[in-house]
Amino acid sequence: MGVAQRAAGSFRRHVPLPSAEDLRRAAIDAPTVRENLLPAMPGPQVADETLVLRVLDLALRIGEVQLATGAGAAVAHDTMLSIASAYGLPTCDVDIAFSTITMCCHRGLEAGPVTTMRNVRYRTQDYTRLTTIDALIKDIVDQDVPLTSSEAFERLAIAVNAAHPYPRYAAGLARSAFASAVAVLIGGGAGVALVTFLLTSVVWGMARWLGRRNVPMFFQQVFGAMVVTTTAIALASSGILLDSSAYVVAAGIIVLLTGLSLVGLVQDAITGFPLTAAGRAVEVVLATAGLLVGVVVSIKLAEAVGGPSALSAALNIPSDLTPQADATSLIAAAAAGLFFALSAYAPLTSLPVAGVGGAAAWAIYAAGSAHGMGQVVASASAAAVLGLIAMALPMRLGTPPLVLVVAGIMPLLPGLTLYTGFSQLATSSGGGVNGAVSPIGTSSVTILLALTVSLGLAAGVSFGEQIGWPLAKLQRRRLTPAIRARRPRIF
Repeated sequence: MGVAQRAAGSFRRHVPLPSAEDLRRAAIDAPTVRENLLPAMPGPQVADETLVLRVLDLALRIGEVQLATGAGAAVAHDTMLSIASAYGLPTCDVDIAFSTITMCCHRGLEAGPVTTMRNVRYRTQDYTRLTTIDALIKDIVDQDVPLTSSEAFERLAIAVNAAHPYPRYAAGLARSAFASAVAVLIGGGAGVALVTFLLTSVVWGMARWLGRRNVPMFFQQVFGAMVVTTTAIALASSGILLDSSAYVVAAGIIVLLTGLSLVGLVQDAITGFPLTAAGRAVEVVLATAGLLVGVVVSIKLAEAVGGPSALSAALNIPSDLTPQADATSLIAAAAAGLFFALSAYAPLTSLPVAGVGGAAAWAIYAAGSAHGMGQVVASASAAAVLGLIAMALPMRLGTPPLVLVVAGIMPLLPGLTLYTGFSQLATSSGGGVNGAVSPIGTSSVTILLALTVSLGLAAGVSFGEQIGWPLAKLQRRRLTPAIRARRPRIF
């Protein structure tokens, strides 16, 4: 028995603990499932349970803020593992299932594992908070000696509880200005821009009122779509609005879609988080279904109350949807990107970058459409280029890549295509004749095209991220190899 104990003690003294890079390589090169398991840490020193709980709680809270402010599950997963590794806990597991985050620290054969979890109870667009959290992550994982856990908790509390960098009404006005810029971008005039500005203010205020009363997102989307659609049709049929009401409704649909995490959905599906991607997909489908119900009911009501003239105004949809890269469109796209970033509480220093991103994405999209790429491929190409540029941005700018990407692709959302499909569905009256495609079939194809464009935008962003990640790592050559190995993705 004594020989066995001495042999075990010698083993503990001479076998080094595995590093995070060793674990990563072991997982990649493992030929069997058994060898892919996390290696045990036999000692001699086992991490104290209090220290483990403190580090896990810090990592969980940072991951929660990342997920709540729009980051993908893969980003939060890598970040949490990097934080644990920086504090000397390399053998950790993280599981993210949409709104639930679970983290476990394995402490070898001499102590039981420590597991804890948190729920993501809110979703918001707050890029200033995301920027602050990213700075905290850098001070933990990009240093030879990370911040103490007490300092990290204090900075995290300040970041979470800090006031917005500018008043809420400024963000609301920016959201309305974003809608007006989108309305001009898709072909509307000054009257359309003014009506869109006012309606967006009403819808956004109504959404906040309903949200404080815990009304589900589906019904918020229904009521928002009804307000925009009925008002636009009434103004167009009465002659007050000279342009097509479709421009107003399309801009309103885009605004109501901006709160959905399309980029996170595709990123989670691509990077190996199917449950989280499925949860996000359900959110997107329900929100889009709410828009469908609101638009269809509004068109039916307009027809019943206003008669053929109101229905004609609702179905007056421009047929030429070819994007143009003229000066007016580029200025509108830049304004849309800038105002969207402002409405999402992006840092003031990042607003010019968001404006440039919006103009660049629209220019690439228009050029692709002019060369026959089609709406899906052209929009996906613009998103891919934008994702690549975002990953290659210098770190010293202090602009989260997500700000540039989301602000750039939001004006490309297919609001007019969605409204076309919704209006076709509202006026469908049955099956086709003699083998012809039924109106319901036509509307389904149009709606499917719009959803494909939206997913293509998100997939393009993810593709650009995959290409740009090696470029982002080149910027970290000044860091030591150990720190570079544990630096998580920033996108």
